[in-house]
Amino acid sequence: MNMMANGSTKLGDEVQLDDLLGAVKAGAHQDLEHSETLPPMAYVSEDFFNMEVERVFKPGWVCVGHVSQVPEEGSYFTLDLFGEMLVIVRAADGIRAMSRICLHRWAPIAEGCGKTKLFSCPFHKWGFALDGRLLGAPLMEGVQFDVEGRQLPQVRTEVLEGFIFVNFSGDAAPVGQAFTGFAERIGKFKIGELVLAGELSYECDFNWKIMMETFMECYHHIAAHPSTFEASFPARLSYIEDDRKTWTMGASPARDSVPDDKIRVGLPLLSDDLTTEESRAFFLYQAFPSHLVSIWPDRVYMFRCQPRSAGRTSLQTYVFVRPEARELPNFAEIMKQEMDFFVTVNAEDIAVNEMQQKGAATSTAQVGRLSHLEKAVWQLADYIRDRMDA
Repeated sequence: MNMMANGSTKLGDEVQLDDLLGAVKAGAHQDLEHSETLPPMAYVSEDFFNMEVERVFKPGWVCVGHVSQVPEEGSYFTLDLFGEMLVIVRAADGIRAMSRICLHRWAPIAEGCGKTKLFSCPFHKWGFALDGRLLGAPLMEGVQFDVEGRQLPQVRTEVLEGFIFVNFSGDAAPVGQAFTGFAERIGKFKIGELVLAGELSYECDFNWKIMMETFMECYHHIAAHPSTFEASFPARLSYIEDDRKTWTMGASPARDSVPDDKIRVGLPLLSDDLTTEESRAFFLYQAFPSHLVSIWPDRVYMFRCQPRSAGRTSLQTYVFVRPEARELPNFAEIMKQEMDFFVTVNAEDIAVNEMQQKGAATSTAQVGRLSHLEKAVWQLADYIRDRMDA
């Protein structure tokens, strides 16, 4: 089977990974005026997805949450990522990420979220401390067994500006160094002080890159969001800054005619020294490969992407606000309206993204040319291309 020049394949044929890799690398380091998408089969091939997991995700830093989700010692939440079942917990020595699979016979020791003094396996009641140390194993006296020195496997964890990152390979540069300049750029918004105010969850039938690319470009406002975004935040005013190799930033300024109360929702501002631009726009940040943040004058959205397969992605949308916002008498009403708005926005994106995924799988799908408004799509593609040689 031969791959077409555009990186797609004949209908019904299996993708040859070597050919696909060649097509992916062929577009490396194009200038913006000639930039193209990755080959469509890079969004469809399970072999390529598995390579992304090993070469893009596991060696890098992946955001799994925010410090406000584990506010006190014993607070925890769970998630499944790249075939691993993890628990994120605040222990006495800080926030940890570790396997939540019992050392005995593999049952999960935690589900969902909550607060606990220790983790207890629901199968045989083996107990684990918050740092993963095995504390007890009932009725094991009849065999040679010692609980000492046994601990749940740990995943390297670091916090940057309130965001919790994990590194599966264990050998990445410190997160602040990996994303040089990121903390300095968003530091004034004091995101580490914010609290969780709402969340939405979705199971989506599209590749993780499709979600990343859509989030970071506002070009699609003109068709996907004609009333929700384009009316107030037109695509033509949006921009994306130059490539920083490991993260990027864009902005979507409001029309001059848009009143402030269409940009803010009545919550305390994130900072007392917002610039005029920061007060009249929302800002988009992506720390590669998959950390997405949208910063508005009085709230922050985080989008947690959990790739499941080439064509399946779990998405969680979180909104964070200043702690004092919860004291407002109309806080619940404000948040209901805001979450209802984002239910609509997310539905608009998901509908288009699922159509994209179907189109990418067809034999006629081709490499696409990019607009200057899609600079972040080009930046992410180059980030992935660079790591395919790892």
